[in-house]
Amino acid sequence: MRRLGRLIWLIISMFLVAVAISFATSNEAAVTLYLWPFDCMLTAPIWLVVMSSFIIGGLLSICLMWAQALAIRARLWNLQGKFNRLEAEMTPQQSVVKKHSDKQANGVLAANYAPAPNIKDQDNKTFLSEPLRTDHTLR
Repeated sequence: MRRLGRLIWLIISMFLVAVAISFATSNEAAVTLYLWPFDCMLTAPIWLVVMSSFIIGGLLSICLMWAQALAIRARLWNLQGKFNRLEAEMTPQQSVVKKHSDKQANGVLAANYAPAPNIKDQDNKTFLSEPLRTDHTLR
């Protein structure tokens, strides 16, 4: 669908360019251009003046867009470099934090899940007796 849209856009654009070129070349009147800072004058057909104006404007806009894209790309390269440096700094820190959190998690698991008492201990206890405490901080 996208290719069809581009094809239609290309056909319409080519048609409009052909109409503009035929319109411009059909005007054969001569125009005298006075080049302001200089004491020169230039006499040329009007179609040449119009077409050269469009071409010069297009080339200038291409140069400006290229410069803007280059500035954006340079900013992207700069930010990518900063990101890579920060990521390199964060990798050792993340590994230290992960080791620390793993140690804490292992400590919590060990405190919460104390080993089961022996069968002998269970025979001595009844359902009315005090439950086995694994956390010694809540006395």
